[in-house]
Amino acid sequence: MLSIELWGGTGNQMFQYALIRSLSHDLKENFSLNKFQYDLVNILFKRQHHERYNLNHFNTQKNFSQSINQLTVNFFLNIVFRNLNLKFRKKINSKWNIIQEEHIFNSFDSYNPNLKETIKNLKGDKFLIGNWMNEEYFIHNKDLIQEEFKIMTPPTKKNNDLIKELSLNNSIALCVRRGDYNEPYNKAQIGVTTLNYFLNSVDLIVKKVDNPVFYIFSNDPKWVKENIEIDYPTVFITHNGVDKDYEDLRLISTCKHFIISNSTFHWWGAWLSLNEGKIVITPDPWLNTHTNKSIVPNSWIKLKCDRSDLFRKSSNKIFETNHGKILKIGKNEKLNLGSLNNFKKSYEKDCIVKIIIESSENGFLKIGHHNLDSIKMTNNDSINSINIAFYKGSSERYLQLDPIFSLNDLTFYHNIEDTVNIRYLAIKLLDNS
Repeated sequence: MLSIELWGGTGNQMFQYALIRSLSHDLKENFSLNKFQYDLVNILFKRQHHERYNLNHFNTQKNFSQSINQLTVNFFLNIVFRNLNLKFRKKINSKWNIIQEEHIFNSFDSYNPNLKETIKNLKGDKFLIGNWMNEEYFIHNKDLIQEEFKIMTPPTKKNNDLIKELSLNNSIALCVRRGDYNEPYNKAQIGVTTLNYFLNSVDLIVKKVDNPVFYIFSNDPKWVKENIEIDYPTVFITHNGVDKDYEDLRLISTCKHFIISNSTFHWWGAWLSLNEGKIVITPDPWLNTHTNKSIVPNSWIKLKCDRSDLFRKSSNKIFETNHGKILKIGKNEKLNLGSLNNFKKSYEKDCIVKIIIESSENGFLKIGHHNLDSIKMTNNDSINSINIAFYKGSSERYLQLDPIFSLNDLTFYHNIEDTVNIRYLAIKLLDNS
């Protein structure tokens, strides 16, 4: 029996289901879905409203963990396992056949091409934990996954009328994820897709699509209406709400072409489209960590999305290293930002930090702050640092920091053996986000 942990919102659950369904089909094994995150853990820990079991509206198989063995292991995984250190986790993984994906914020690419073979060689029940955000896990079963991700709940009359409309014109879904992405940790680690990215994407796609009509989907309708102005017919889709996000997903997937945020929900809306000539534009990097790059299929267009444009102007700059000065961070050393400059205790606006990192090998720059101790990630893991991947040679990175992070208390360190050089470091206040 294969069992997988479901967690997060609809898009995350779809990746998890697509993996287990494809493995079950290939290995001829039964599977079950562990939804303890929604049945029990949501009672114990505060969750985002969109983080609930959402696959009941789809044509998916409803095989839930029911055996005593599965329930015991799943309870342990959700309540105890996450609070154990890595050494003990690995011992338990081996003993209980737990296959845990590397975390997307802590690995350069969490895709495991040997996953199926690993599972094939294990005997007894197997338990999978992770994001599994890569179509390579299930693309060979594309027809099966698309069939089971058909939404079975009938559309409302308004949505049904929109489905007909979307099918008759050159509809472009413009999908803007904000809301929870604007929380302090998320905007630093995940990244909020910028306004310039959307405007540049519009400029690009209108050169490829005749008579486009834009349909804008967002969990921040006020922001999109105030900021996104397009010189083409535009329709704002705001009537469904989070409780009927499956209705939005059905509408998105009915569109012909796509401009999406770094959101798994939007990813699935584009992926499920049956338009063979579809154009899909995605932000690059997908995550501010510069990890998990393989989530974007090769046929999709990656468009630059960072804060480099902000630093072309000299206004609002509150710190910059002297020209030619290199800051060195050795193994097990920390660089305190407050030691370089006496910043204000707080700023009312977000800050954008630009860092140019030089290194002899790949690694992670880790940004620590005492306020991280009080933040919990979506899957209930504690946060010790904000992680930004860098690569051998020179890497240019941008970090958006909420006012909750006082600059004087920020520390930079890394996870490699050699010294890391910070060739350039600058900080600017963000006029608007």
